[in-house]
Amino acid sequence: MCRWRPLVLATGFCGLVAWGASAQTLTEEQALTRMRMEHPQIRVLRFTVREVEAAARERSLLDNPTVSYTREDAGLSVDDFLLVTQELPVRRRLGLLGEAAGQAVNAAEARADADLLAFDTRLRLVFADLLLAQERTQTLEASLSDLNRLVDVLRAREEQGEGSRFDRLRAEREVADIDTDLATVAIDRLTAQAQLASFFAPGTDPAGLTAVGHVADGWTVPGLEMLVAQAVAHRSDYRALTLGEAQWATEKRAAERLRLPGVAVTAGLKRAGAPTTRDSGYVVTATVAVPLFNRGQEQVARAEAARRRTDAERQALRTRIESEVRVSHAAASRYRELADRYRSGSVERAAELAAIATAGYEEGEYGILELLDAHRVTLGAGLRLLELSAAARRAAIELDRAIGQETTP
Repeated sequence: MCRWRPLVLATGFCGLVAWGASAQTLTEEQALTRMRMEHPQIRVLRFTVREVEAAARERSLLDNPTVSYTREDAGLSVDDFLLVTQELPVRRRLGLLGEAAGQAVNAAEARADADLLAFDTRLRLVFADLLLAQERTQTLEASLSDLNRLVDVLRAREEQGEGSRFDRLRAEREVADIDTDLATVAIDRLTAQAQLASFFAPGTDPAGLTAVGHVADGWTVPGLEMLVAQAVAHRSDYRALTLGEAQWATEKRAAERLRLPGVAVTAGLKRAGAPTTRDSGYVVTATVAVPLFNRGQEQVARAEAARRRTDAERQALRTRIESEVRVSHAAASRYRELADRYRSGSVERAAELAAIATAGYEEGEYGILELLDAHRVTLGAGLRLLELSAAARRAAIELDRAIGQETTP
């Protein structure tokens, strides 16, 4: 499967490019997939981890051996030395440095995951704005269509002498207001399209981007206490600090090994004697580095200070995570309840009010003002429900971010 994965990814990418060239209709999952494949910032996150990995592992490598050649010429005696010097890892620091390197890489990956989640959240919020603008446009267009039909009826009645000029002008005034609202919503939609296009490859045309779905698509909000525990367990930024604290603890253990003597061994060949009669032999030298002045005390102090700082950051982040989860949970659950209650308590009654007003106007019981007021109330209720549903969706997205819930495309 691992051997086939690059081929599958490449095939999927080619298919996505071909699809993107012919269509701009996106679900939220498709938008996330496209963003992760096209946006340069995702490559920045990936290469940042690789950079940290290379820098961290460099510290766990053995020092390179040194090769030296020396020639001593004194009178009739000539001495040649060919020596190789290698420091021996007798203090066993390299194993600890390798362990710290692995922890540093894991922490970098966790930070990259946290940055990716924040990037995903921004895209999802923009996607919600585009959905809201599209559905507001549809609601306004439906109301405008009803009013245009009413204006046509009023104009025909006026021409036949059965209706008043006031009724037609008042209805046309209402049409003009909705036309203005549509123009305003069109600006919001263009803004959302441009913001969504900024998450894709440079040069993406925002004009054709269309979001698929409904702003009122809901989620079940779990219990609060379970979410707090889940956030602490799944938040990548919290995991990064935990790994960072472990890394500095390992760094401290490695620095403490500097108190031990270091050993280097030099070995090689020697040729000595007069040019006509020279003898060959070997040279072995053991060198001990005595930790007299630098015993790693400053490295230990630095690692301990960094460990305590990271621990304090982790505790502060935990407090902030709990606060974010509680705030986001309250907003998501209450906005969802408010939207559901408003749908059943106001939107349905507004539709009933419009039907009553229309029937009463045709029977002469109500005037044009009552009819237009009923249409305005119905339109306002529909738009208000969309705003509440969008607020609930945004709160749910923020709750996903607060608990570290990754959206899998």
